[in-house]
Amino acid sequence: MLIPYLFLAATLPTAPPPPAELSTIVIPIRTSLAPLLPQLETQVPKSLEKLDTYELDPQKQFGMKYRVVRDPIALNVIGSGIHAMTTVHYSLEGCRRTQKPFTGEIVMWPCISCGFGEPMRDAWISLSSHLDWDANWRLRSTTRAQPVDFSSNRCKVTFANIDITDWKIAPIVNDQLRQAVRTIDANTPKLTNIRPIAEQVWSSLQAPVLLAPRTWLVMEPADVALGPIAGAGLSLTSVLTLRARTRVVVGERPPVAPRPLPALRVAQAPNGGIRVPFDIEVPYEEATRLMMENFANRTYEGVAVRSIRLGAAPAANGRVSIEIDVDYHASFLKHYSGLVFLEATPVFDPATRTLTLTNLDYSLDPRRKNPFLRIANRVAHDQLRTTLANAAHWSVAPQIDALRDEIARAVTRPLASGVMMRGRVDAIEPGTVVLDPNGIVLHVLATGSAEVEISAMR
Repeated sequence: MLIPYLFLAATLPTAPPPPAELSTIVIPIRTSLAPLLPQLETQVPKSLEKLDTYELDPQKQFGMKYRVVRDPIALNVIGSGIHAMTTVHYSLEGCRRTQKPFTGEIVMWPCISCGFGEPMRDAWISLSSHLDWDANWRLRSTTRAQPVDFSSNRCKVTFANIDITDWKIAPIVNDQLRQAVRTIDANTPKLTNIRPIAEQVWSSLQAPVLLAPRTWLVMEPADVALGPIAGAGLSLTSVLTLRARTRVVVGERPPVAPRPLPALRVAQAPNGGIRVPFDIEVPYEEATRLMMENFANRTYEGVAVRSIRLGAAPAANGRVSIEIDVDYHASFLKHYSGLVFLEATPVFDPATRTLTLTNLDYSLDPRRKNPFLRIANRVAHDQLRTTLANAAHWSVAPQIDALRDEIARAVTRPLASGVMMRGRVDAIEPGTVVLDPNGIVLHVLATGSAEVEISAMR
């Protein structure tokens, strides 16, 4: 629970609050390409062969037998793309279709082979995909196959100036490549659908959160963006960043006009963190009470202080008005009993987290002058002013710490089933000091960070 200063600030009409600040909430996106592997292995043939009879070329000049076997497909994320590769092992026998001159019998001779009765020859196939986000908040891949690499130990079987490795093996391998391309591009969008998550977070953040009696943390989502994709191994990562106008509202629960999720845009995550502006108010009534305890009912250089009261200066110049009821009696002719008017400027000292009255001096307002300035000597003037200045400071550390804790609690909460926001307040940045009819108001900015965890994406 917050301490009374904050409660008083929530029950009295105050000066306009500081403007809303733009906060950035980070939602890490994680997914895996592991589900693509079994689909690739299933849909890209592991082996093809023709060993029982010879397969003839269209002109029936030669025939061939072959066997093609591939290794498991290796799939890796490199930066913002997918890299897939495998090694294809092949054996090939090519024979000329020859007619014997006397019998007319057709025989397959002579024959040249490689990979039969010796280690199979190798070819390497690879493809790469560029990943980005489509308009439906899903992953999209654009995949291109690289030319088949037969360079290492190519099977050089040629008939009629036709390289039968190019004629038969290359189309088989290229068909495997095309099937791999189709499989990746068709199944990548199924890996991640960000839109339902974004809608959950966007909607949940729009509900005001109670910080203290009649004090609300309001986060009004402004825009949302998905960051570029990166990854390594089989893991893909990105960042969904949501920016919201954040403020503290005093009064009844603010009405909420739901805003729909805007269209997706892709952008680098901004470095903003959470920024929550709020006010700390020291009411004049409380400041007067503390000054009465520390300053009144004492005598300073012959000046007896009976009471003191703080308020806003009539000139509305950002200075505090101080009215002191004094009794001064130096002699039969030099005595005064009544009010003395002073003014001071309130400032905040971040080192001690106190509000202090500085530039304290007697009021120059002609309507507030009185005989004390003429009757009392300079020593009495200075002593009264110096003692008052030494007493005029109020620690607001408890209020700042209390509201800091409440804000940290408000930005650490479940947003939906399986969706948890975790935030923290790292620093308190003091702003301007202003006056309103009720007291001295310090504009403060709480800064920190907030991240949303989604259990399905751990």
